[in-house]
Amino acid sequence: MPYNCYGYFYSYSCTGPSTVTGHPEAFYRPPRPVYVPPTPSYRIYTPGHNADYAREYYSHLTRVNSPDTTVDYKKAYFFIIKSLMEDNVHRSMKYQAWSSTPGGNKRLHNAYLKAAADNVPVFLFFSVNGSRQFVGVARMSSKVNFRGTFMHWKQDKKWLGKFDVEWIFIKDIPNKELKLILVPDPSNYGYKSVTKMKDAQEIPFEQGMICLLYTSDAADDSLRVDLGGRRIIKKKKTTHK
Repeated sequence: MPYNCYGYFYSYSCTGPSTVTGHPEAFYRPPRPVYVPPTPSYRIYTPGHNADYAREYYSHLTRVNSPDTTVDYKKAYFFIIKSLMEDNVHRSMKYQAWSSTPGGNKRLHNAYLKAAADNVPVFLFFSVNGSRQFVGVARMSSKVNFRGTFMHWKQDKKWLGKFDVEWIFIKDIPNKELKLILVPDPSNYGYKSVTKMKDAQEIPFEQGMICLLYTSDAADDSLRVDLGGRRIIKKKKTTHK
């Protein structure tokens, strides 16, 4: 059996001054370890993981897209939420948390305190930058913890502050469906579409209720969506013969 100069048995190729296997000057070279990527603590959702799967796998999502969800309010607060990454929206749905910019967190915090005093909800309409659609609606369920951090964001330790949310609708709504809903635009002394609003901007009550009712109606159809809001089963087009 071949041994190296240290008396250890080896069965791998050796390198050294001599290429003759078993030469005294040859030395043992252990095999290179095979890299196995670590398993992430979060779950990346594919089109196969739809809302039905999510409701079964995560108990806190059992009420998502429920036809019994109340959408008739005399008073409520509505805000636009813009996310840089769809993965962060996935994590929000799984862990029931969110964080905005420092200014956004302050506006949302103040709105939640006013809403809690009046016993009314704060609704957040989520959209991913560049997606040209809204992906769902969540209800703010806690005030902002400005010193808290959420360790599951795609960009770790970038966002300071944290508050709890409860997702009520997960549905992709193309911007073209809501672009005719106009809100005052003080910067231009006119109006702009709700789809043009920026992160953590408040939607007036009347326009917010229209968005909420539209999302509720859209969530009642038979389309199944994954946790990112993508449609995975589309309505079949009627073929006329």
